[in-house]
This record gives sequence, C-alpha cells and structure tokens, in this order.
Amino acid sequence: MSPTQTIVYLWPYLEWGGAQTYFFGIIKLAAHRYDIRAAMPAGSDEVIQEYLRRLGVGCDFFPRHMDTSPARSVWHKVRRRLRDARTAIAIARHVKRYDLRNTILHVDLGPWWWSLLLCHLAFRTNVFLTLHIALPKQPIFRRIRLQAIFSVLCRMPRFHLLVSNREMLESLMPYLPFWFVPTVRLTYTGFDRAEISAVLERPLDPERIRDRYGLPPATTFAFSLGRLTPRKGCLVLLEAVRRIRVEAPSLCFVWIGDGDQRAEVEAYIERYALEDAFRVIPPSRIGPDRLDLLELLRLADFFIHPSYMEGLPVAMLEAMALGKACVASRVNAIPEAITDGEDGILVPAGDAGVLAGAILRLFKDPELRERLGAAGRARMLETFDESFAAKTAVDYYDRCWAGGAPG
Repeated sequence: MSPTQTIVYLWPYLEWGGAQTYFFGIIKLAAHRYDIRAAMPAGSDEVIQEYLRRLGVGCDFFPRHMDTSPARSVWHKVRRRLRDARTAIAIARHVKRYDLRNTILHVDLGPWWWSLLLCHLAFRTNVFLTLHIALPKQPIFRRIRLQAIFSVLCRMPRFHLLVSNREMLESLMPYLPFWFVPTVRLTYTGFDRAEISAVLERPLDPERIRDRYGLPPATTFAFSLGRLTPRKGCLVLLEAVRRIRVEAPSLCFVWIGDGDQRAEVEAYIERYALEDAFRVIPPSRIGPDRLDLLELLRLADFFIHPSYMEGLPVAMLEAMALGKACVASRVNAIPEAITDGEDGILVPAGDAGVLAGAILRLFKDPELRERLGAAGRARMLETFDESFAAKTAVDYYDRCWAGGAPG
C-alpha cells in the first residue's frame, strides 16, 4: 500500500458530535493502512483536536464554519445560508492542498444543504458520505428536490454512500436510483470494545468520582449525555425530574454536556429548586481521555436518552456496553439498539409523564436494572462494536483504491 494514499475526514461545524465519534472508530483501523488527516473549521472544539492528536491524526483547518444554531427568524435563516455558502467555498479551496489523485475525502455534509459542494468534490476525487439521522416525511417539492440531488450525485462514479443505521437507509429509498441502492454500505455507529474493557478493569471508586465532580452522596444516579440543545430533550427530562422529585428524593440526575440551551436549563433548575436533583457537567471538566468519561458513566445506576431526533447515539451504546439499563426515546434508529422490555425501555419522545414513570420503575426495581443492563450489554457486544463498521468502511476504501466496482 502506497504511503501517499490519504484519507481526509472532513466536517464543517465546530462542535463535537456523533459523526466525529463515528469517524474516530474508522480512523483507528484505517490508520494502519493509510495516511490520515482531519479537516475542520478553525476554532473547533479543543477536546476534538486533542483526541485526534492522541490517535496520531494531523489536523488541518479552514477559515469558515456552518451555523448550527436554530433559526429564530427569516433573516437568521438567510444569514445562515450565506454563512454555509461561504463555508462551502472555503472547503472547496482548502481541499486543493491535498494530492486528490491519491486522496479519499470522507465527509459529514448533508446533501440537502451541501449538494453543489459534494458534486464539486466528487468531480475531483473519491468522496465517501455517511448519513446518520433518518429523513422525516417531506413535502412534495422537497421530495422532488432530493430526488434530483441524489440522481446527480449517484451518477458520479466517485461518489460513495454509507449509512450508520438501517432506518437511515430506509428513509433514503424514495430518493435513490434503484440501481444505486445495492452499493450503499451499512456501517453501524458503535463503541470501542477495548476502551470499555479497559475501564471495566479499573477498580471503581465512587467516592473519588463524586468528589472530583462535586456530586452528592446520592443512593442512585441517573446519567444522560449530549449537547444541551432542544432536539436532545433535556427540558423534557427536567420536567420528568420535577414530577418525581418527591417520590425519589435520593435520585440524582447528571447531564454531561453543554450547548445553546445551557442558560434555559439552569433557569429551569433554579425555578423549581432542582439544584440537588439535577447536575450539569460540561465536557471541558472531563478532558480528552475517553476513559475518564467512561469511568464517570460507571457511576450511573441507569442511563436516560430523551432525544427527539437521533441516529444511533454513541453515549447510549457505551452506557449499555458498560452494563447500564437504559431508558430512551422511541425515535429514529434507537429501536435498532433497544428492544423495549428486553434490553432497555423505550418511551415516546417528548412525553415527560411516561418518561417519569419509566425512571421510577428503574429507580424502585434494582433487579430490573440489573436484568436490562446485562441484556443490553450482551446486545452491544454482539452487534455494535465499532470495529465491525470500521472494517466495512476500510474494505470499501480498499476497493476504491483497487478500482473495483462498488456493488
């Protein structure tokens, strides 16, 4: 294998998300065969950069980034689209620095917003795109637009498509040419089995962990992890906490994350005097070592993922791999990882009452927590090891370099 063959992983936003964690799983295997680079906006999260350095991956930066904040007005939408256009131009200029004859770009660029850039990149080199969150039902004019976008992209011989869950693939079926569907690779989002094993081998010291993060000596801990944004459901969880506070005074909820909704979350906590019941730990307090995060998750008695929209959340998979019972929203690809009542509990997204009831069930029934946790861990080890997806992706890279047909 020529040492000049390079894989560049590229995304246009500043924050750490599931797409980067998915990329990291592939990088661990791909780095044994290829030169690896990561391309991201200047000002990206320092934790991401440090994690990449620990993987031995060099980071390149372009000067623009997309606006991921919710559009609050028509003018905000216009400004956001203009920023995205400038970001696309910056990316197109940035990739010129690579030897594109010997480079694969593996990108996180939704074709609904970045179609022109994807066409430009796929005209110049091999582009691998992974999609994560299933498309909702679209109005007719958007369906026509998406069909046109994929009709063009799928006819470009250097465009390759992967999906990180089956629901994503099924949602794409109305838009993909029928002959292209067999070429799409399923590469499940997964967890790092070696990291899970390493942290489980460490002696667990709950008192030390509680002291490090200023957590109370609660009888029971329930953890969540994700950005503090509306789609992650943090306010729904807070409402569930408020409803069950009297019935479960010794239950402490911990949310690991930060984001645009932080001030709103803190205001809600203060309004309902939930300071002792609900704690927020920003990722910056944990640092770049993934084992520190997993060690903190070991403190949990169970895990809650109340999101409105998801692919397959890595944090949930990791918590289940650690043997933690999980309550999660029945949305998108989550039911591919959890069978309700067998290896976890599924609840409707946005229903604080049902979520509160599920939390109380786990709080009051340690045997149920143990049974669901053991079954969930077995499910994770069988299906969601990130090395399975990494092998599929890297084999696809190999076929591309070898000039083989993608089918």
